[in-house]
Amino acid sequence: MYTKKRYGVNQMTRKSFIGMTKYVSLLIAIIFFVTAVPVSQAAASPEVFKKVYISKDSYIQLTDANLVPSTSGATASFTFTFYNGDNAPINLIDYWARLNSTGGSKYALTLLDADKKKKVSPKSSTTLTFYSEVSPKITLDQLVVNIIKFDFSVAGYEKSVAKFTFPKGFSNFVKAGGFKTVQMQNSNVNVRIDQINATKTEKNYIFNLSFVARNMGKFGVALPQYNYYVQTPSGLYKLALRNKTDETLTLEPTVLNAVRLTGNIPTSVSTAGWKFIITEGVGAAETSKVNLPVVIMEAPFKLTTTTTTAKTSFTNDQGTYEVELKNVQRFPLNNEDQVVAELVIRNKESVFLPLPDLTGAFSIDENIKLTTKLIKNSGDIGIAPGAATTISYVGSIPYAYQWKKFNLKLSEKDNEITTEVAELTKSTVTPISVIGVGTEYSQQSNGVPFTAKVTDVRTYTGTKNDTLAVFVDVTNKQNRNSALPVWSGYFQTADGKIFDAKLEKPNVLINPSKKEQMIVWTELPEGIDKAGIKLILGEAYNDAGLIQGKGDATGYLRAVQLSLPEEKKAATSFKDLQVGPYTVDFNYYDAFIDGNVLVGHIGGKLIKNNDYDSYTQSQLTIELERTDLNQVLYSKPLSFDGNVENSMKWKLGDNYTEIKEEIKDLAIWDDYTLNIYDTFNGNKKLLASIPTQWSMVVNWLDGKH
Repeated sequence: MYTKKRYGVNQMTRKSFIGMTKYVSLLIAIIFFVTAVPVSQAAASPEVFKKVYISKDSYIQLTDANLVPSTSGATASFTFTFYNGDNAPINLIDYWARLNSTGGSKYALTLLDADKKKKVSPKSSTTLTFYSEVSPKITLDQLVVNIIKFDFSVAGYEKSVAKFTFPKGFSNFVKAGGFKTVQMQNSNVNVRIDQINATKTEKNYIFNLSFVARNMGKFGVALPQYNYYVQTPSGLYKLALRNKTDETLTLEPTVLNAVRLTGNIPTSVSTAGWKFIITEGVGAAETSKVNLPVVIMEAPFKLTTTTTTAKTSFTNDQGTYEVELKNVQRFPLNNEDQVVAELVIRNKESVFLPLPDLTGAFSIDENIKLTTKLIKNSGDIGIAPGAATTISYVGSIPYAYQWKKFNLKLSEKDNEITTEVAELTKSTVTPISVIGVGTEYSQQSNGVPFTAKVTDVRTYTGTKNDTLAVFVDVTNKQNRNSALPVWSGYFQTADGKIFDAKLEKPNVLINPSKKEQMIVWTELPEGIDKAGIKLILGEAYNDAGLIQGKGDATGYLRAVQLSLPEEKKAATSFKDLQVGPYTVDFNYYDAFIDGNVLVGHIGGKLIKNNDYDSYTQSQLTIELERTDLNQVLYSKPLSFDGNVENSMKWKLGDNYTEIKEEIKDLAIWDDYTLNIYDTFNGNKKLLASIPTQWSMVVNWLDGKH
């Protein structure tokens, strides 16, 4: 009897074992590995994710646990790593997971295994994910997961080898700013939220989110056909890809890819505690698919409202940008004022973005529209992550009109559809920056960095008008030769009178670290007080954009006030006379009258500063004058480039030139003043002066007279 009974039990056990094996094998056949592995910066508990050893060197570890809403309630999923540290394979058919609630409810689990692995080889690991539909009101801390091993030597034929519970309030989402490593086709890919831009309209929140993914593997992997949701207190809202091309996006090794999503969420939904969820559908048929979570992330954001401010953000198909109305300025231009609005565009993404094509429209005092034109750097095509670029919008306004409110509306055009993306305001006019005397002004124009510095101020006297000229050194600060910007602006007297500034500069390329000398000048009518006069200059533009090298200006922007040094008076020393890049030290002069012929000699040393690649002036004029009689006995230009007709032509180094000229129809006196003039546009600036007499032996420039 005992033997028969025992035999009967063994026979039943064997049949049950065979049946159970077939059942488990069938379940294993539909397994695939989870797309998520242990994360960095996720809301985790060390006790939850502890290793439970099933032998001295092998263990089971819970590596992920999630609970997300579903159409039938909620879906709970649990990922385990089986590590085999022993020398024999672990048979996965011997293991299963059981899910219960703390209240005693039981839930059937389904196992995923894409590779249909049945064993864990020695010194390797395998990841398994179990999932189940649960009550919509249940939380993770109300669930208990047991890993059991089939053992037909114990009652019930299974024993628990690992038990996992969750502390009160446990959740496994990624904290704001954190990332998670998910597995895509056996490659680890780091995923994090990059930017969120949410705008409130009358009925909906327009929710734009971008996440970035970096493939840490060695081979490119296709981005899976994920589903994307925002979880709110009112439920899940699906997000769509902004760019359809992302449906076939390949994540190349180490490359940071951005995926952009968008969706509409009713304004009746509370904005507190939103989360971003990525899921992947599993199951053979579309109707029977289950969405398992890949990652759940906190998604905090600041709501962008339609209230007009100086700074806001917007999202388009390329990415998320921040736009800031940095400056609004007014400058005199002909009989009007030009309005210049400087807009800073910043890339808020972690990947490079193209420069958005934004149309701007000025309005003042709500209803007055101004014609607006965009001026941008010709070299701007993209913006690096976190970097910014500046563009300007310009318009014109009657100079007497004073606004109370100024707005800039920005729009984008996609095919035939124009969409307003931002409205910015900054009604106060930004003061013009003042560059101190002797201080360099640094700027970039069309991507070319340069510095500018005022070196001299000279007034050239004419018969009717005086010419006020300011000498400015502009240095090329980039590493290749370039045409430097054209300038435009105005002079303003202390009592507010405006005079257009004119420019003299050659149209040549300037080598790296080299300079060009430009002359900014204007004609001042007789009686104008130059005390306290200001020079305001900006980078010139025309219909083609910012001008470099050559072109006629229709306006200017980024204007600054260049403080002017005190003008030097004529010296009695004939040394260190500056003209263009040249320095002249006159060291010899004698003259006498032989009958009706003026005979003399003049000498000096000529030095050139080779830091200048470009300059506009290289001419001095030597004159013998009797100023009390308004008589010029002798006048001769002195040129250094050899291009002035009927001039003394000096070369670099020491020079000694004979003067010999017949004097006709002039009374000759015993003493004359030797004057050295700088000449510009036919007007003269006295640089040095000394009284002389006729002598064959006296050097009037030897420093003793």
